[in-house]
Amino acid sequence: MLLSFALVCACTSDDVADGVGDEATDSDATAGTTDSTGTDSSTDGTGETEDADSTSTDADTETTDTDADMGETEGETGGGDELYEPDDGPSHEGGNVVEVCSEAEILAAIAAATSGDVITVCPGSFDFNQLISVTANGTDSGRIFLRAEAPETVTFNLSHIENFKVSGKFWIFENITFFGDCDNASACEHAFHLVGDADDLIFRHNEVVNFASHVKLNGEVVGGGPAKSFPDRVWFIDNFWHNTKYVENDAPHNILNLDGGKDHVVRGNIFADYSAPTSLPKSASAVYPKASTVGMLIEQNLIVCEKSRPEGETNRGIQLGDGAPASICDGDDDQDGNGDCIENGQNQEALVRNNIIMGCNNGGSSGGIMINSDRESWVAHNTVYDSEPRSAVFYQGHPDYTTPHRYNILENGFNTDYADGVLDEADNFTPAKSELDAAFGSPGTGDFSLADGAAIVEQHAADLAVPHDFCGYPRGEMADLGAIEYSTTYEGTPCSEIVQEMYDRIP
Repeated sequence: MLLSFALVCACTSDDVADGVGDEATDSDATAGTTDSTGTDSSTDGTGETEDADSTSTDADTETTDTDADMGETEGETGGGDELYEPDDGPSHEGGNVVEVCSEAEILAAIAAATSGDVITVCPGSFDFNQLISVTANGTDSGRIFLRAEAPETVTFNLSHIENFKVSGKFWIFENITFFGDCDNASACEHAFHLVGDADDLIFRHNEVVNFASHVKLNGEVVGGGPAKSFPDRVWFIDNFWHNTKYVENDAPHNILNLDGGKDHVVRGNIFADYSAPTSLPKSASAVYPKASTVGMLIEQNLIVCEKSRPEGETNRGIQLGDGAPASICDGDDDQDGNGDCIENGQNQEALVRNNIIMGCNNGGSSGGIMINSDRESWVAHNTVYDSEPRSAVFYQGHPDYTTPHRYNILENGFNTDYADGVLDEADNFTPAKSELDAAFGSPGTGDFSLADGAAIVEQHAADLAVPHDFCGYPRGEMADLGAIEYSTTYEGTPCSEIVQEMYDRIP
């Protein structure tokens, strides 16, 4: 069960041998472009950016509606008395329903879509082996939906190399299982390829399985060039991204492989078992913004690099930045075809908060979090477990900027052996794995209930950029370290039980 449902009851080269970097030019076979991106800083609960300076506590706090079913908090809380219930996008209600019950009807409805269409797929399984172009534009008030009425009722079996290529704006994809059904190494590179002006997309309550890079986002020349347009404000909300086998495609293996764009949101997802096979010596990340991605919010995600198949190649949970050339980067203010990723960072001003990351320990540069060329992202209140013999954070950094880390639980701390920039970290808990095994119930099997909180509970004044925890519960005025707030009481399902439910969903 994903988070929202439960609440209602980061070097410069692919680490082939030296174990240091990631894909610097991450070639995309289907796009003819190279892979790189950056992220921005902080966003508020609605997905809009807020100027949350990671070096201070003057960021705006989220305003949310009280959920009467969840009750009242007991005691003082830094996040107020309300649940964090961010806007996850508009409903399909009131749209023009277009019911489709066959492959031909689905393709025709996508091709003919207009603003306000709600393409609703009948329950069943549908097979596609072709590039499906999504070019129609919706509007802010007239989104175009491709959806099932309920999760786990509709499956698209996809066997093309790229499958959906989206250049249209204002689409919402929800409640569908997108299954990579490929039996050769040249297919199933992406479920979705997002390009150009594909702004304001939402992926919500889907399951996406068995792809190399489940989503690829990059710029594309629109008009005469040479400048490119990049998708902005793409939201990934409460999806389940994983592989049930090693995907043999010799392409970048990063679930959200994001090259550019502004104000993306990655919230409440499960990512699992996405490592490349040992036959393909390349790294894999769950969330990988680069190429001058700006203002990205990454929060409340459960990332399990390896649960079912521990033999894969180098893996990371969240990687910020890489070493992409300016020619594929966003931030091209003078429109000359070169972005600002070299001087300003491959990833810029992201807010990375309240994530639980575990099982990322294969290869020389594995880590729960990897910081490459990043500018002033704020990394706070994350829990990284089971990174031994590696460190929780593999830190390279940008020579001119910092990436502050605060109030995290980071097994074995930081690896700075290849640092290009100064590490800015304070008030983090950096224990050995054995200490975390003693602090939590059974973290190796997803049980993060608290057994010994002496080094975790009420360790610092509340960070105004992180007033709530992994489950959206308010933090105390003296807040706990890591992703879960244990020291405040709130009626509803305990957060550790929600995490356990999410973990148990992974096969």
